[in-house]
Amino acid sequence: MDQLGIDEAGRGPLLGPMVLAGLCIDKSDLPLFKALEVQDSKLFAKNATTLKRRAALAAKLKADFQHQIIVVDAIEIDHFVASGPGLNVLEQIKAQELIQALPAQEVILDGATLFRPLIRPGVKAINHADRDFFVVAGASILAKETRDQQLAKLLEPFQAEYGPIAGGGYANGQTLKFVRWYLRQKGELPPFYRKSYNWKALEDQKKD
Repeated sequence: MDQLGIDEAGRGPLLGPMVLAGLCIDKSDLPLFKALEVQDSKLFAKNATTLKRRAALAAKLKADFQHQIIVVDAIEIDHFVASGPGLNVLEQIKAQELIQALPAQEVILDGATLFRPLIRPGVKAINHADRDFFVVAGASILAKETRDQQLAKLLEPFQAEYGPIAGGGYANGQTLKFVRWYLRQKGELPPFYRKSYNWKALEDQKKD
């Protein structure tokens, strides 16, 4: 394989996993990626039509190209954050696992500062690589689609009682509302809540 792109989804949320994806392509495949309009997953609008298109693209990439996806759950994230190495080191370790699993002549990682420790001949770390390189954009689609599916599975058991759970697990009012409801119902935080993160909004609510 000529080129390996690596990107992540779910670094910032408080609920659910972080997902890293690696996608390998030959440079001869780049016209196909252009024809498919592969782009950074963040550029897909959050509506049913575009999300369906993103899901179809993810399925095609999985079917046609060598790839690997790593799901890092909240427990592992909490361990690295609480014990000292931190989220950056965890993400670097997982990216290195993808590099080893998917050998390529050229590796492109999204994040110049984050992945600087991994830079060496044949390995580049570039800001906004998911916007400038089709292979990284493809990896971002795989990571984001997987992250959304994983979070949906975690939330599904509670929707019959709670109703639709919005917010994507990020630190916003909708996520806060769900976490507060879960605390009232269960007397504890959800098992997929990143307990190592000090969410001030939630702590303030606990004091009320």
